[in-house]
Amino acid sequence: MNRIIFTLLFFGLSFSSLFAQHITDEKEKDFIKAVQLLESSTGIKVLFRKDYLRRLNLEQEQFSVSMELLDQVTENTSMSYFLIEDAYAVIYPRAMRDRYLAGRARRRADPTALHQFQGRIMDEETGLPIPGALMYIPSMELGITTDERGRFSTDLPEGTHVAVFSAMGKETERRIIRAYDPVEMSISLFESMTQMDEFIVTDRSIDHNVRSIELGVNRLNISELKLMPPLLGEVDIIRSIQLLPGVSTVGEGASGFNVRGGGVDQNLILMDGAPIFNPSHMFGFFSIFNADMVENVALHKGDIPANYGGRLSSVLDVTMQEGSREKMKAEGGIGFLSSRLKLEGPVNKNTTVAVAGRVAYPNWIMHRIRSSTLQSSSSYFYDGNIKINHQINDRNNLKLSGYASNDYFRVGADTAYSWQTHLASLKWSSIISESLASDLTVAYSNYTYSVEGTGAPLQFQMQSDIDYMGIDHNFEWNQSDHANFIFGYNVSHYAMGMGAMEPTTENSTILPEVIPTERGLEAALFATSEIFLTDKWAAQLGLRYSNFFALGPNETGMYEEGQPRNQNTFIGNRTYENNEVITRYGGLEPRLGIRYATGENSSLKLSFNRNLQYIHLLSNTMASAPVDLWKLSDYHVGPQESLQYALGYYQNFKENIIESSVEVYYKDFPNIVEFKDGATLLMNPNLEQELLGGIGHAYGAEFFLKKRHGKLTGWISYGFSRTMRQVVSEFEEETINQGEFFPSNWDQPHDLSVVATYQLTRRLSFSGNFNYRSGRPITLPTSIYTINDNIVIDYSHRNQGRIPDYHRMDLSLTYDGNQRKSSTYKSNVTLALYNVYARRNPFSWFFSPTGAGTVPRSYRLAVIGTMIPSVTYNFQFK
Repeated sequence: MNRIIFTLLFFGLSFSSLFAQHITDEKEKDFIKAVQLLESSTGIKVLFRKDYLRRLNLEQEQFSVSMELLDQVTENTSMSYFLIEDAYAVIYPRAMRDRYLAGRARRRADPTALHQFQGRIMDEETGLPIPGALMYIPSMELGITTDERGRFSTDLPEGTHVAVFSAMGKETERRIIRAYDPVEMSISLFESMTQMDEFIVTDRSIDHNVRSIELGVNRLNISELKLMPPLLGEVDIIRSIQLLPGVSTVGEGASGFNVRGGGVDQNLILMDGAPIFNPSHMFGFFSIFNADMVENVALHKGDIPANYGGRLSSVLDVTMQEGSREKMKAEGGIGFLSSRLKLEGPVNKNTTVAVAGRVAYPNWIMHRIRSSTLQSSSSYFYDGNIKINHQINDRNNLKLSGYASNDYFRVGADTAYSWQTHLASLKWSSIISESLASDLTVAYSNYTYSVEGTGAPLQFQMQSDIDYMGIDHNFEWNQSDHANFIFGYNVSHYAMGMGAMEPTTENSTILPEVIPTERGLEAALFATSEIFLTDKWAAQLGLRYSNFFALGPNETGMYEEGQPRNQNTFIGNRTYENNEVITRYGGLEPRLGIRYATGENSSLKLSFNRNLQYIHLLSNTMASAPVDLWKLSDYHVGPQESLQYALGYYQNFKENIIESSVEVYYKDFPNIVEFKDGATLLMNPNLEQELLGGIGHAYGAEFFLKKRHGKLTGWISYGFSRTMRQVVSEFEEETINQGEFFPSNWDQPHDLSVVATYQLTRRLSFSGNFNYRSGRPITLPTSIYTINDNIVIDYSHRNQGRIPDYHRMDLSLTYDGNQRKSSTYKSNVTLALYNVYARRNPFSWFFSPTGAGTVPRSYRLAVIGTMIPSVTYNFQFK
C-alpha cells in the first residue's frame, strides 16, 4: 500500500513539461543544448522532468552530443535511463525500479503471471490515431511506440503499475494499470500548451524521404503552401504541384497537369477516395481544392502503389480535413475576386463536422476593363465541402465526405460554358484484430458540362456528363516488424455521356442529336507488401490484376476487313443489349520497389511499374474550354499501357534539414490513343474513325533540393524530359508524320522552379517563386498557295515547331496579426503580385485570315499578359 501511495504522489506532481521551461543555471542550459543536438543527430527523443536536473551530474567540462551524454550525467547519481525502440530515452530515478523489484518479490501473487495490456492512443482534437506515440512504464524500464493506427500491445506482470502516455506536441497522461486480468484502454492526448523552444511536428519521420521505399513521391505541407504567392488571392494545390520536378502544364488557362510525359487524363486525382474528372475552376486559374479543407496531399509519380489503378502517369491523393473535436472554430478569407469560409467543430462526443464554401466574383473587374469583349463577358464559380466523422467505438469509424461546385463563363455575347462537379464518399475504417484492419470506401463522382450558343442562326445547347460509382476495399495485415501486407479489391462503374445537342430557338439551324452513352465496368484485385530484409535492404512488392468490360446498350460500327476505318468502309452498326459485354480487356500490373541504404542519411532506390488505363480524354485543342470528351475503351479502342523504370538517389544534410534527390526514369507506351489530322471529336457518332493507335516513350532526369526548416525555406527543382509519339499504319491516311516520332503536345524539355519563403520577423514573411519552361510544340504552316482563287495553307509535320519559352515570377508579403496562443482570433493580410514583370507568355499560336481571300495572319494568344495584384484578408476564430 505504501508503494502505491508513493507512486501516486510521485506521478501526481506536475508532469506537463518534459523539458525545462526556464533554466537559470548555465550548466543546465548547456545540458539542454546538448540534448537538443543529440536529438537532432540521432532522432532519439530524450524525456525527463525538469526537477530531475538537480539530481543529474552536470559538472562536466564539455557535454558529449552522442548517447554517452546520458551515461555522463547519470553516472554516480540516483538517476538512470533506458532506451525505447531506438526512438526515446527516458531519464528516471533509479530507486523506482529498485522499489518495483522489491515490492514484486514480497508480493504473494504468482511472479510469473502475465496479463495482456493493449490500447490505442488518439488525438483528442481530431479523433485520429497517433502513430509513434509512446506508452512507457519507468519502473519496469518498459516502453512501446504505437503503430500506424495508434495501437500498442504488451504483457505486464501481475500487479499495479503506473503507465505514462506521451506524444510530440501533446500533454502527457498517466494511468494506474491494475494487471490482474487482461486490460484494454483508449487514451486521448490533448494539445500541449507548454511554452517550448521551436520544434517541428510531422506525421512522418524527418528522414522519411531517405528511409522509405517509395520512389518519386512528393508530399505537400499545407502550411507551407499557404505562404506561397497566390493567384487572384487563392492558394492552389494544382498550381503548387506544377512547381515540383516532373510536373508541368501547357500554360495558364489550361486544365490539369502533365507528369513525366503523360497526358492530363493519365493522372488519377482523388478527393477522399472519389475520382475527379476536371480539377479546375475558371479554366485553371483556381483548382477544385479549397486549401482550408485540405489535410494531406500526396503525389505519386514514380512508384504507384498496387492499390491504385486505372491511370498511367500519377496519382494525386488529397485527404480533406475533419472537424475539430475540441470546440467550434471558423476561418476564411476575403479577397478582391473571391472569398471563402470554413466552420468546424464537434456535434457530440463521437461526431465532428467541417463545412467550407467558396465563391468567386470577377465580373466587377472584367466589366471595368476597356475591352468590349470582356465588358460583355461574365464568369463566376462557387463550391462547397462537407466532412462528417463519427467514431462508432474504439474499433470502428465512419467518415462521410461531400463536394459540389458550379462554374459559368460566357465569352462576349456569343457562347456560354458551364460545368458542375458532385462528389461523395463514405469510408468505414475497422480494426478487425490486433494485426488486421480494414478500410471500405464507397465513392460517387459526377461531372457535367454544357455549351450554349446564342448567336443566330446557331442557337444551341450541347451537354455531356460522366457518372462514376466505385467500391475500394483495403485490408492491412501487420504480420511482424519486418513485413506488412495490404490487399483488397476495387470495382468501378462508368457511364460516359458522349453528347446531346438540341436547338434552343425555333429559328436555329441546329438539328437535335444524341450520341449513345458508353458504359463500362472495371474491377481489380491487388496485394502489396513492404519487406525489410536488413537495415540496408528493403523492398516493396505489389501485384494488381485488372479487368475491364465494355457494356451495352450501345452500337458498334463495323468496317470492311483489311481497310482503314472511314465512311467509305463503314458497313453498319452492331447492336448490343443492356449489360451485354461488348468486349473485355485486362492484365497483370506488377509493381516493384527496392531501397538500399548507402549511408545513415542517404539511399538508392529502384522501381518498376506496369499500368493499364481503360478511359481516354479526347481533347478539343481548338478552344480553351472544359469541353473535353472522355471515352471508354471499346471494340475498336483498346486500353492505354505504360511501363516505367525509375532510379533515384536521396541524400539529406544538416540533421535532415536539407533534402536532395536525383531521379531518372524511362517510360514506354506500347499503346496510346492519337487523333487524325483535323479530327472531329465532339458530337461524332463514329469516333473510332478519328482515333488512331500509336506508341510512345518518355525519359528524363529530375533534380530536387529542399530546405525544410529555418527562417529561409523552400526548394529548387529542375527537370529535363522528352516525350515522343509515333503512329504507323499500313494505310497512308492513318500514318502521322510519315511514320517518324514526333513530340507530344506537352513535350517541354526544360523545367526550372525556385520556391522560397523567408520569415522576416515574427509577424512578417516574404515569399516568391520563379518558373521557367521550354515552349511546347506546335504545328506551323510551311507554305501558302492559291487554287482557283482559294488560299490553301500547307502545314509542316505534326508538332515540328515551338512557341516561345515560358517564364514567370510571383511575389507575396504576409503580415500576421495577433499571434498569442491564448487568443481566440487570429488574422493575416497577404499582398501578392502574380507575373511580376508582366511577361506575355503565349498559350497558343494560330493563323486566321483577316478577310475573304486574304492571306492568313499569325496570332499569339497570351491568357495573362500583365501583372495581377491581389490582397486577401484571412481570419480564424477559435
